[in-house]
Amino acid sequence: MARRPKSEITEVLRGIPLFAHLPKTHLREMAKLCFEQVYEADQVILKQLEEAQHMVAIVSGRARITRDGNAIATVGAGDVVGEMSLIDGLRRSAAVVAETSVEGIVLHRTAFLKLLDGNPAMARSLLLAQTARLREADRQLGALG
Repeated sequence: MARRPKSEITEVLRGIPLFAHLPKTHLREMAKLCFEQVYEADQVILKQLEEAQHMVAIVSGRARITRDGNAIATVGAGDVVGEMSLIDGLRRSAAVVAETSVEGIVLHRTAFLKLLDGNPAMARSLLLAQTARLREADRQLGALG
């Protein structure tokens, strides 16, 4: 796999809803902490019930999400798995297994938290983005009732 320029990784991060509202300067800082990883077909990307240590943004390929051995979804290019774990570090509720070769951009939780600790403006931006996402989910639930 050819190494992607950090500018391309920055754009991958911009496509993640959790990070979409961050200024480009913050995304560039985060991109410096990311690395690329290739997962072969049938390789476990994330294990169910493991303590969350990283997220993976899928650049190419396809993976299935399983819970208790049952397939519940398929993800591919442009999708992200494990992003909420960057914040809470809780055990994973599902596993992710590569169906094809998967190229991913990985961000580890410790690097992410260290970045936030040193950058209160970024932390504030993420809080605002999460709040907006929660309000939208609340609005959608209200529309159902």
